[in-house]
Formats: sequence, C-alpha cells, structure tokens
Amino acid sequence: MGVPNDLSTNPSVSGTERRSRRASCLADALRFQLDACREAQGLSAIVVSDELGFCVAHSGGQGEHAELAAQLPILVGPHAGSLHAYDEADQRRRQALVVTTFSAAGETLHACAVGWQPIDARTSAGTHAVLARVASGFSRMLAQ
Repeated sequence: MGVPNDLSTNPSVSGTERRSRRASCLADALRFQLDACREAQGLSAIVVSDELGFCVAHSGGQGEHAELAAQLPILVGPHAGSLHAYDEADQRRRQALVVTTFSAAGETLHACAVGWQPIDARTSAGTHAVLARVASGFSRMLAQ
C-alpha cells in the first residue's frame, strides 16, 4: 500500500506538524516555501529563475516577477559590475535587491530577494540567510 502524495493529513512522527501548509504538487511546494521565506524576512518579493531567465517560482512581486526573472542572469553574469543604473529610481531598485546563484537538480538557478527599502548592512545578513534557506529548500524538493 503506497503513501498518498498529499501529505496534508499525515502528521510527522512526533504527532505535531511543523508546517502550516502542505502541497501535493511541486510548484505549490516551491511557492509555499518562497512565501514563508518572504514573510519571515519581510521582503516585497522572492524570485527564482533559471540560467535563461525564465521564472521557476516566485512569491510577491506584484506582477513584475517575469521581468525580474529575465534580468537575474544578467545581474549575476560576468558584466554585472559594469552595469549602470539609468536613473535615481533604477539605483534605488537595485539597492533593494540581493541576488545569489545556486545549483539544484543539476541546474543553475538564481534567487533574488527584493526589499521594500534598500537592503543595508543591518538587513543584508538576514536576507542572505533567507536566500540560503531558499537554495536549500529548492535543492531538497527538486531532488525528490
């Protein structure tokens, strides 16, 4: 007898469930994880893209996730340091971004955290920790 794919009714061995939501499909599980990470850090959005700039998953972003996903490979590419902000508003948007690259299921992925305000030294460590949590979760879920 097999175990059902929907784990929402299967409590953990200890009898208490640490997650408030469970998903039966991978896309929902990835989004739930991004939602939890975004809310924990108080971010505006988290976007994960592949090497070609296609959005793999996102949380928040107010409909701009596809555009940001398309830019991630450029923002972490070899010429990222030479990219110039077009204006003051563009500079503020870039100051509110933290981007990291990680590998999951043999693919290179880029994750971006978007803050409501510029991410400074005070909030940077927490934002990097959240992106590490995103990378760990994606690696675990995509390996299954």
